[in-house]
Amino acid sequence: MKKSLILVGTQWGDEGKGKIVDYFSQKFDAVCRFQGGHNAGHTIYKEDEKFVLHLIPSGVFYDHASCYIGQGVILSLESLLDEIEQLESRGISLEGKLRISRYCSLLLPIHAKIDQLREDNKNAIGTTRRGIGPAYEDKTARRSIKAFDLEDNDLLEDKLKSLVDYYNFQIKNIHNAEPYDFETVLKDLKDVYQKTAKYFGDVTDSLEDIYENGGNILYEGAQGTMLDVDYGTYPYVTSSNTLATSVGIGSGFPKSIYSDVLGVAKAYTTRVGAGPFPTELFCDDGEKIAKLGHEFGATTGRPRRCGWLDLVALKYSAKLNNLTSLCITKLDVLDEFESIKVCIGYKVDDEEIPFKSRLLHKAEPIYKEFAGWKKSLNDCTNYDSLPTETLSFLSFIEEFVGVDISVVSNGPNRDDLIHR
Repeated sequence: MKKSLILVGTQWGDEGKGKIVDYFSQKFDAVCRFQGGHNAGHTIYKEDEKFVLHLIPSGVFYDHASCYIGQGVILSLESLLDEIEQLESRGISLEGKLRISRYCSLLLPIHAKIDQLREDNKNAIGTTRRGIGPAYEDKTARRSIKAFDLEDNDLLEDKLKSLVDYYNFQIKNIHNAEPYDFETVLKDLKDVYQKTAKYFGDVTDSLEDIYENGGNILYEGAQGTMLDVDYGTYPYVTSSNTLATSVGIGSGFPKSIYSDVLGVAKAYTTRVGAGPFPTELFCDDGEKIAKLGHEFGATTGRPRRCGWLDLVALKYSAKLNNLTSLCITKLDVLDEFESIKVCIGYKVDDEEIPFKSRLLHKAEPIYKEFAGWKKSLNDCTNYDSLPTETLSFLSFIEEFVGVDISVVSNGPNRDDLIHR
């Protein structure tokens, strides 16, 4: 039986997972998203054509790979439909290729409205404003509209009426904004479901069939470990569990936990939104990383905060996800630096501490400095052809984190990868 693979982000998201999933999809029979929502943004370049995916798995570009969205995903039907139409307008058909769990909880426009109203208040945490948090709240509070609810009109109307009333009370009385009309919400939801209904089915059975017949599955995580709702920099996190260990629940297929785990990390660190970021740079080096790395959010377009690679956080991620290998992306962004730093420890009140998310807002980074390689990596075709300085940098990452690097990205295109 072929080995399956879980691919996760090890930082605060935006590690370049989309490109890596796109590459590995060539080798897998199926690709499955298992958590998050359309707050994810995976950017892929296919023959110099740029694609940004938010819900549909990155394996969509390969004819042989079937694509699945597991029940751990919060699903915006509007975003899904828009993504399908954009792909089909560019010659990529989803018919017979995409299957979505009918157990997915739905994200409605009213969720996005509540998210935006909350973010406009003084206690904003820097969400994508797309409604992910409120939708996950509904799931936990057992008031979600599930995709299968749209197969029963009477049940749908009862559940949706309660949900709209619940949020309209907040919109009107707390935020002093215009409430939603229930009949309009109901009609819009039914209309968009009619256009997407053919994609829904039983994902668990499909994954089991692939697995039992000797196939292999690539499980595609969204966001990053430091945004995990339990293990990230709470409360500045996403609303789902982003770790590899959540794949069994999110995919609906428990045997998925026996997969290898590839962790993706940038050669530096970025994050979007508020929250602690010990290695953040407020100098020319930070601006240079942002410029050379084109560091703007794929989902929101917001500029990303940039800093040196945080190896303490990466080691923490490696343990939480039980990583079997590492992929280092955007290594080429550091080509022009005279020197490069990595964080190897934290200090709080002059005392060195291990990784503790509750203390990160006070942590001062301890750095180790490396000589830069000062040359383009784009012409390197194999691992041993990398400059000596680059190999020293990568070797230290492996030694500190305790995980071998198996893939390095040295450019933005899908083929700019060096395998080891």
